[in-house]
Amino acid sequence: MAKQDAFFLIADISGYTKFMAQAEIEHAKGILEGLFGSILPLIRAPMSISGMQGDAVFAYAIDCDAVSGQFLVDLAERIYCAFAAERDKMEINTSCTCNACANIAALELKIVLHHGACVFQEANGRQELAGRDVIAAFRLLKNEVKANTGLTAYALVTCDAVSKMPVDEIFHDANRYVEEIEHIGPVEYILIDMDDARNRRDADERIFVGHDDELMFEEWQQEIPASPDTIFTMCSRKDLRGAWLGATGIDVLKSNDGRFGTGTELHCHHGKSGFKLEIVDWRPGEYLSCRYKVGFGLTFLETMEMQEVDGGTLFRLRNEQVRTSNLLKRPLAAMINRKLATAYAQTKTERLDCLTDMAIEMERNAAAPKVGLADAVVSATG
Repeated sequence: MAKQDAFFLIADISGYTKFMAQAEIEHAKGILEGLFGSILPLIRAPMSISGMQGDAVFAYAIDCDAVSGQFLVDLAERIYCAFAAERDKMEINTSCTCNACANIAALELKIVLHHGACVFQEANGRQELAGRDVIAAFRLLKNEVKANTGLTAYALVTCDAVSKMPVDEIFHDANRYVEEIEHIGPVEYILIDMDDARNRRDADERIFVGHDDELMFEEWQQEIPASPDTIFTMCSRKDLRGAWLGATGIDVLKSNDGRFGTGTELHCHHGKSGFKLEIVDWRPGEYLSCRYKVGFGLTFLETMEMQEVDGGTLFRLRNEQVRTSNLLKRPLAAMINRKLATAYAQTKTERLDCLTDMAIEMERNAAAPKVGLADAVVSATG
């Protein structure tokens, strides 16, 4: 296969060698299976798993629209949070005093994100990645981050990856570091403190429009042959969201240095009309909740939910009714509910079909050879 440009993601368990050397193998195996089991389900299209090497999972994504923007930064944070939550749960729930169970807390996760060229080569019936930049990504696991910064839980994002996503605006004031790699040369990178990322995500309030809430209209449902991560990207990236929802433009009123998430404010244009919305709950690959402002101090909540099912995603859209405690505004709220419900009903089929077609096309462009998940688990734990 010809050379291709790709993003590389390596999630590496720190302390693995010491842990395995000092631990009872039966308990250690179960602990590692649990930790990897928390990570692997998150690595899905547009990402692919290339393989696992004992203490690390190696994934990649061929250059495509699906992984542009902050997708990989969000994914790295989700992977770490899932790992840390599983590790902490194991530590709390065990009463075993063996060396393996007693040292669960010593295990940590570091992540490397890099971008470069690679080729696919056949090895034992699998497609594996090879090339100078693949080597560089793995060499970056052996670095001076802990010595220079004290960080043990981090994502190391090379400047090649930052500029290619591109997310330069997000990291415009981040410190730059350099690792000198033998035969390759200097590699510049920035760091994301994963403990900070976890604390931030844990502090976010869950705001979710559920089935039992008072809905503006019957929820939209559509099974789409694409992953929840792809559907979330379709719902959260302003250019893609605007395309399938029929907006003529979306302006960013507020963001965190260009990064979308809880607190981001947008103004959506639909011809001569428009409305403002704020993202109130940002859960990549799970759901996205927004608060719409419809004037006169009235608002309503919307949740777009992505549930993984066989063959793809069950997408659901639910809008809570416009409500107000002001008796004088209740007739106005009722009128707005009727008007919006009618507008949504008129465009439902067109919008859902457009979302489906765009998601399928996005994943088609991201398609690449991949190793089976079952093979990866066996490689890691067997």
